[in-house]
Amino acid sequence: MLANFYPELTLSDEGRTVEVAGPLNWDQIPPHIQAVTVLAVVAQNGVEGRCTSREYRRRDGEREWWSEVRVERDRAFVPGTAPCAGAIHATDPRGAPPWLWSGDPELIDP
Repeated sequence: MLANFYPELTLSDEGRTVEVAGPLNWDQIPPHIQAVTVLAVVAQNGVEGRCTSREYRRRDGEREWWSEVRVERDRAFVPGTAPCAGAIHATDPRGAPPWLWSGDPELIDP
């Protein structure tokens, strides 16, 4: 797996934000891809949010990605399982199709 979600993701801001993160497996990403961003979507009981991470570069050797998903509208996530989807988007070079994955991590209070 090129990337994934950790099994537990932390809620903040009274459930309006989820700290999304997971492993970034450069050894499984094709060697010509030098930089990526991660797109993430979290959905739970009609509440949804999405984000795009900062850019990660192969030469930096980072093995983890991180970002914050904020809910849309005036709603909130609650502790419990939440279906999530993610995609790795190549930014250097551009033009490669995204690599997709899904997961069901547990949202937890800090």
